[in-house]
Amino acid sequence: MKPTRHVTAVLLLAAFAAVGCSYRGETSQAKVESLNAEQLKPVATRGESLPLKRAGDEGSVSGATPTITGPVSFADGQAAYQARKYSDATVMFEHYTGQRPANPWGHYMLGLSAWKSGDLARSEHAFEKALSIDPHHVKSLVNLSRVFIDQKRYDDALGGLTRAAEIDPESTEVYRLIGRTYVAQGKTGEAMDAYRRAIELNELDAWSMNNLGFLLLETKRADEALPLLAKAVELRQDVPAFHNNLGMALEHTGRFKAAAATYKAALTADPGYDKAKRNLARVESVQGNAEEPLDVGSPANGVVEKTAKGGAGKTPNN
Repeated sequence: MKPTRHVTAVLLLAAFAAVGCSYRGETSQAKVESLNAEQLKPVATRGESLPLKRAGDEGSVSGATPTITGPVSFADGQAAYQARKYSDATVMFEHYTGQRPANPWGHYMLGLSAWKSGDLARSEHAFEKALSIDPHHVKSLVNLSRVFIDQKRYDDALGGLTRAAEIDPESTEVYRLIGRTYVAQGKTGEAMDAYRRAIELNELDAWSMNNLGFLLLETKRADEALPLLAKAVELRQDVPAFHNNLGMALEHTGRFKAAAATYKAALTADPGYDKAKRNLARVESVQGNAEEPLDVGSPANGVVEKTAKGGAGKTPNN
């Protein structure tokens, strides 16, 4: 498996140009939250000052703000939230918190609903109200930090996440968000430490494996990235971005046929995935010698233990 030096060099230059666009898939891929669900998004941040309608917010059935004529239960608001009617859920939890002002979970769900419907100011106020009632409410700390990240207030986000890690040092979600925040600040080393810690805490955290692998790929450490990205794909076959990132790691290590097969897997998961289409077209143009077959599951074996030893356990400092 030795393509000509000229073809290999040209291909790898093109592949490295594509690296910067492949990692950020977590927001659109897995944005489903409940009282006990993980948020999954180390992606592009939002800094808009005006309310915006987030993807998936269907609003009320009629398109108008619902009229509340009687008592609202927590279950009513949660049902609207779970139906992705985030604007309706915001109105319902606003009403509910007026009925039950001492319940931090009501304010938390108001904050979550307002955030999903794009009202960052209302969301921030609601999470802060929940924390004024219960300063140890980890989910409010975590999601308030997400609001700060959306506003590019990264130091504020890290402050809240550091507090959350002190309260719940076993939270994978907290360390994944710390990693995301450090990425936004350009602090790659600190971000890697945070993702390693997340993986140490949860050996099935595919998102942290993908994110750490992508950072290794960005820093031209494709050999180290490969087993992490392979493990992420092994755990989550349904996420096209994972296949695409693994394909790039294979490409950067000269395994062009294996990369092509992996880009095809990305397109099986999402036929409209333009990045995978471009990457596939690029590697299929390569004419080289036959490659030794690669079992992408093989380099994934033992990756969790090795990754944990590679720097996990460090608590990122603010």
